[in-house]
Amino acid sequence: MDIHEILQTAGQYLFVAFSAIGEWIEKGWAWLREWMASLPLPTAIKLFSNDTANKYLFFGIVIFLLIMNIRAFALFAADKSNAKRKQRRVRESKLFKACFFGGAIGGIIGMQCFRHKTQKKKFSVGVPILFVIQLVLDSFILGFLGFWTFF
Repeated sequence: MDIHEILQTAGQYLFVAFSAIGEWIEKGWAWLREWMASLPLPTAIKLFSNDTANKYLFFGIVIFLLIMNIRAFALFAADKSNAKRKQRRVRESKLFKACFFGGAIGGIIGMQCFRHKTQKKKFSVGVPILFVIQLVLDSFILGFLGFWTFF
């Protein structure tokens, strides 16, 4: 057997295996849809049908995220300023917590504007990862609430 025949045979086996897996996934998805359709409408979903509650919740989350980003930015500015003046510094755990609880974009902007903590892997890698996670979560949450609020 030459290499082309081996690759062709391996490809056929992979095709059969992935076809079987795809059928199992389709059957499982169909079962899950049927099961979800049989459930009563949860109380949480009923909350999202209330436009006034959704608007307050939506704008509350937006304001919280704005405050946390401004706080993270200000903490990075204060830490850089204290570092230049050789005063008491802001703890790294406090900076990281501010980024973790919704202020990752403010932390990234603060890091870049003040050129602060950019050499530390914990911040140069950790804060952008937190930003991506927050972007996904915030997009999902605010998109879900925005959909129920404005449409």
